[in-house]
Amino acid sequence: MKLHQIALAVAALAAGSVQAAAPAPTFTIYMDGATAVAKSVVDVAKAMCVDAAHTQVYQGGPGNKISGVYCDGVNATNSGLTATTKLWVTKNNVDGSLEAFDRAIKHNAQTTVLDVATCPTPTFAGTTLTCTGTTLVNAHGGFSDVEGKIWEARGAFNPAGVAYTTKAGFAGQGFGVAVSNKLYEALQAAQGLTVGLHDVANQPNITKQQFTSILSSGGAYHTDWAPIVGAAGAGMNMNLCRRTNASGTQAGMEVFFLNNPCANASPTFGATPAALDADSAGSFKVIENAGTGDVKTCLNAHDQNLVNAAVKADGSIADEFAIGIASLENTPGASDHWDFVKLDGVTPTPDAQHRQTVIDGQYNYAFESVFVYRNDNTTANKNFMNKFIALMGDPNKVGALVGIFNVPGASSYSSFPNRVHRGSTGGNSCSPFSLAE
Repeated sequence: MKLHQIALAVAALAAGSVQAAAPAPTFTIYMDGATAVAKSVVDVAKAMCVDAAHTQVYQGGPGNKISGVYCDGVNATNSGLTATTKLWVTKNNVDGSLEAFDRAIKHNAQTTVLDVATCPTPTFAGTTLTCTGTTLVNAHGGFSDVEGKIWEARGAFNPAGVAYTTKAGFAGQGFGVAVSNKLYEALQAAQGLTVGLHDVANQPNITKQQFTSILSSGGAYHTDWAPIVGAAGAGMNMNLCRRTNASGTQAGMEVFFLNNPCANASPTFGATPAALDADSAGSFKVIENAGTGDVKTCLNAHDQNLVNAAVKADGSIADEFAIGIASLENTPGASDHWDFVKLDGVTPTPDAQHRQTVIDGQYNYAFESVFVYRNDNTTANKNFMNKFIALMGDPNKVGALVGIFNVPGASSYSSFPNRVHRGSTGGNSCSPFSLAE
């Protein structure tokens, strides 16, 4: 009898160990590139899973910026994989869009992703778990806020020697000018709005000319904020929380505000360089941030009078005003001290979805994303990545994502007026949006 009970106990333990098995993927995809699409990639990866009860989201790495999604069963239609496939998708969100080309395409360096062997047992309970380790790999593909020709024109990418595929026309996202709350309120006061309210009616405005003057290396607004907010801005440091040159957000910012590199051709030479860390002088401080999260940290630190050397925050009252750019998939959280402002009188955040004014063609600070992968990937990998991108661009398959719009083509504005843009740039970031319907 005792032997029988022991046998049952051992069997129960064995069964429990099977149920509590750590992630053991049979199909893996590594991604790199744009940090602005971090949330979107996780959401689309989750849509590859059979259902929520078989889906586990992970994070880890520096600042928990590397994401991972594990499925112990997939949606065969969405993924193109057999239903019993155990899928692992992990993406680096530490650097920026250039790495889609420099690392995923050129393999000039490897990509840091989550090491699945260090991830805890999935609970499939809808929570995000933290992996303790990372590993270096050659990424299978990557996202960029702007296409390869922009990186070529910036002198950052040379495609020679490698064949690769660009997937465009699936989705894009809007971007917004973000400011610390203290600057937000100073703008409200200067513009006769109700100070402290964060609704659309009381959302203050920055003009494209004003931000161009701040962003430009030779701009005229590099002393204090007096030209924009009046006496309240006198003697206030001008803190520009920009991204590094490897960032697609930064590249898109320079395309939109500085015409760089689009106008960098004879005989116009109309491109203007952006202010760099080296241009910091006196009350003008330029902080180059690796990721979108770092830009938000920069805005928060200055607003809260924190001393943070990494973002040049000295804790003084004169240091409270800061400005930067973030993709519209970001929403200030309860602990954040920043918000988006209008640009030339148009709000980028007309509602919680942060995209309707973009879709309707009223707000033009937006870019169509691209996904790239090397042609020497396996057929299985390429088929999955093609499915992944198609899913991201199909309103019938994936739920609406904040700040993300679909590109007209496979779907239309008339069918999805809250999801699909009325126009397109045709995959050319130097081209203005042209209405398709």
